[in-house]
Amino acid sequence: MTRKIKLLPQNDQSCGWINNLEPRRAFPILDRDNKADWTIIGGGYTGLAFARRMAELRPQAKIIVIDACAIGEGASARNSGFAIANSSSGGAFDPTKLEQFNRVNRVNSAGIELLRKNVEAHNIECQWRDIGKLNCGAEPSTHKEADHLIDWLNASNTEYKDFSGADLASRLGTSYCTRGIWTKGDVMLQPAALVRGLSRSLPENVDLYEHSPITEISERGGKVHLQSSAGRIVTDQLMIATNAFLHVTTPKPSHTVPLTLTASLSRPLSELEQAAIGNPEDWGILSLHGMGATLRYTYDRRILIRNTAAYKANAHHSDDEMQLAVKQHVECLRQRFPSLPDLSFESSWQGVLCISRNSSSLFGKLSERIVAAGCYNASGISKGSAFGHALAEYVEGCDSDLINDIGKYPKPTWMPPRPVLDIAMKSVVWGRKLNLGLDQ
Repeated sequence: MTRKIKLLPQNDQSCGWINNLEPRRAFPILDRDNKADWTIIGGGYTGLAFARRMAELRPQAKIIVIDACAIGEGASARNSGFAIANSSSGGAFDPTKLEQFNRVNRVNSAGIELLRKNVEAHNIECQWRDIGKLNCGAEPSTHKEADHLIDWLNASNTEYKDFSGADLASRLGTSYCTRGIWTKGDVMLQPAALVRGLSRSLPENVDLYEHSPITEISERGGKVHLQSSAGRIVTDQLMIATNAFLHVTTPKPSHTVPLTLTASLSRPLSELEQAAIGNPEDWGILSLHGMGATLRYTYDRRILIRNTAAYKANAHHSDDEMQLAVKQHVECLRQRFPSLPDLSFESSWQGVLCISRNSSSLFGKLSERIVAAGCYNASGISKGSAFGHALAEYVEGCDSDLINDIGKYPKPTWMPPRPVLDIAMKSVVWGRKLNLGLDQ
């Protein structure tokens, strides 16, 4: 098997999470031939979790993590900073799907606990906040979704609070949303700081290389051969953790597809601006409408807004498209916080996530020497960490409740080839945006 990789990730250098951190110490570029027992393509949450656990299980093994861009500055640093414990219900309560709902949440929670352990052990400063999350809506039609979610939460014995009216406005500092369901267990954090800390705290038998895109993967002679522009790796085993780029790094036919999202992050609010919205504590909001806006009021008093999603087949937004996206972010900000007329965004960026047709994830062997994990349907921080950790244990013959839970995930279902896929995805995204109304 030989697979040439022509589509590579890009870094637009505009992510506020990254740019708000101190300048980092770079990892080396692969510029010579190398050998390894295990190589991981992808330096995000999944790849780093796999590398960490494999290094613990095999302390004498040589392990390499390699990334096409800067380690930890891809999608892992560009999301909204939600470590999700409790998944959305996806509609009316169905008792036949309760075990699946609980299983997904157990995996999510396991990922959070693995991250918590590393954050505490290595003193990673990432604004880790155990404050749960809110699922909110402004449109009256989303109240039915709130009721559905409560049915699922009651059935799964999940702690929650139902907010509306003045209580919700006081919690958020805005009266824009009319209903909100708070769930316990979800964590808000600074994603770029977290993934940077994780990459800097790996065991000593892990080497990291960045800005070293792999352009060809081949299996021959009982080894996996990885070709980069200035070097090559011959490895006994390969783990693919490219998430939104799984469809170009794993064998066809494809079972995953990327979505391009955009976000903007404000400057910190002044004391007067904080007072103008009632000095609320920090919070994070996911929309009760599946394609609605995601918002955060961060621990350092910034406002984040993400309210655009597009199928671009991994192509980046043009400058004009980004300007339109930022315009939507500004409109969203003004609608929700009219008492902050002078608040502006410091940075705006785009990032890519991975979804599947049946909202499932990839986990396991692709061939005798290649394994992969990914496609987290917008829950990458917690789920990616759990999948990476569990996959390392799985290939080493271990058994655990986490492996058993993940093993019950159905495989992602088949996606049609392009251009049929392009037409279908654009239609799906357009359809899901219908009737957003006030929740856009």
